[in-house]
Amino acid sequence: MLKKIEDDSGFSDHTFVSAAKYSHLTDSEIVKKIIGGRSQLFEVLMRRYNQRLFRVQRSYISDEEAIKDTLQITYMKVYENLNSFRGEAQFSTWITRIAINEALKYLNKQKRYSNLQLVNSDMAINEYMVNEKNTPENDTIQKDFKNLLEKVISNLPPKYRSVYLMREIEQMDTKETAECLELTQSNVKVRLHRAKQMLQEEIERKVSDTEIFNFLGERCDRLVFSVMQLINEARSNK
Repeated sequence: MLKKIEDDSGFSDHTFVSAAKYSHLTDSEIVKKIIGGRSQLFEVLMRRYNQRLFRVQRSYISDEEAIKDTLQITYMKVYENLNSFRGEAQFSTWITRIAINEALKYLNKQKRYSNLQLVNSDMAINEYMVNEKNTPENDTIQKDFKNLLEKVISNLPPKYRSVYLMREIEQMDTKETAECLELTQSNVKVRLHRAKQMLQEEIERKVSDTEIFNFLGERCDRLVFSVMQLINEARSNK
């Protein structure tokens, strides 16, 4: 059973691990400490990757409540399989690949219960429409622009949207993006070029200065809290 991220039970009393305190350690070093018994340090890994994984799954799934669920599932899969991480690939690539797989599983499940049209081997939504709330008249110009930008990117065809978010928004390099999406590096470059062509010039110029699809602050805290509760329950049941 997934934890409800909005559940306040114990949230206000929880003492979060300081990610900054462990910033000098690599992902692999933290993984070794977690395997060695310091499970609370899994919070550090979640802090490092919450933003990236949210954006990656957002490139496949429009429903943010569903993304919260798939993120929890992703992190539990990562935690349960830490022993299988051998370091042959970067930890960032390994965890991102798991996040993508969980997003694709969600889409497959939705396909069985709806009339969604999926795009061939990419397993993504063909007709991808995002239900955006109308921006209030008193919203700032910055918020208007941010909403417009998110909508334009969301309406990119899935195979271009995922590459665009990984490369331009999340700043992943071409090699890692290719590994995560199981594409060639040349295909990543072609898709990124095509994605840029499909975005309007005025929006493209401002993308690098605008934080979009944020998953920070309390939203991030609640996900970390709920996952750590699940991990602690799993440990206590062993």
